[in-house]
Amino acid sequence: MNSADLSKILEEHKVWITSMRESGSRANLCDANLCGADLRGANLCDANLRGADLRGANLCDAN
Repeated sequence: MNSADLSKILEEHKVWITSMRESGSRANLCDANLCGADLRGANLCDANLRGADLRGANLCDAN
């Protein structure tokens, strides 16, 4: 997955979380290749990460 697509998904997920699921969309990263991805500070609460490959991803301050 390229960084532009990932950024868009995470932004929509952030809207989904902050709007109490009224708008935006839940991040569906099922089976995504996130090797080496920069996920610093990302809010991954309730994101679908089933089967995602997070090897080498930067998850500092992510939740």
